[in-house]
Amino acid sequence: MSVAIVAAALVLALGLPAPALGHHVGVYVPRDDDISKNFKDIKFAGQSGRFDVALRLFDDGIVHATMEKREKALPRGLEDGLRAAIKAGDVPGIELRLGLFLVFMTRERLADALQRMQNAALSPDRRRDHAKKFLNAAWRYYGLADLAVTERDPKTAAALRIGFEDAYTYLGSMMVDPMWAGAGSRPAAAPDDRKAVAVLAAMLEASRTFIRGGTEKRFPAAR
Repeated sequence: MSVAIVAAALVLALGLPAPALGHHVGVYVPRDDDISKNFKDIKFAGQSGRFDVALRLFDDGIVHATMEKREKALPRGLEDGLRAAIKAGDVPGIELRLGLFLVFMTRERLADALQRMQNAALSPDRRRDHAKKFLNAAWRYYGLADLAVTERDPKTAAALRIGFEDAYTYLGSMMVDPMWAGAGSRPAAAPDDRKAVAVLAAMLEASRTFIRGGTEKRFPAAR
């Protein structure tokens, strides 16, 4: 079986709970970058029982390179735990550790978005534009990790999904730039920078707590 077949395209359809403000909920169409593509290649190889392929994709890929680069910031032993799970043919263990890694990547991009919103040297429009671009990347990673988070902490998963809705709304985009389909005919909401900052900070804390405070409980073999 070729790696190309193992790495068939992933399409996610997320039904998000509607917050009290009545935000639009659409269908997310993910766009690959190198990390999300390597994640999917490893995951599909494992799910297909091709653990030799999964190990090669991990060892030679950007997920591994990023883990090594950010080793001190990631949960201790995550890289070794993922490699051990692949070698053991432990599909749930593979998915757990890949999911934790993507929550970490989500947190990094949320931090970038928040930093841009707090940068007084940028005009309000530039701050929002930069923040939305980082929010795009954050959701691209979180959309792939959502199942792993939901299975272990449904409240945090729901809070993060609603947080993405709220953040896009307060940034004035109604979640259609360019993440969501189906709301193009709706007018954009009026931006509210103060609320956007508050939502981003809450999302950052939720993702940080999930990784740091809950790692030992939710991912015991990763430590």
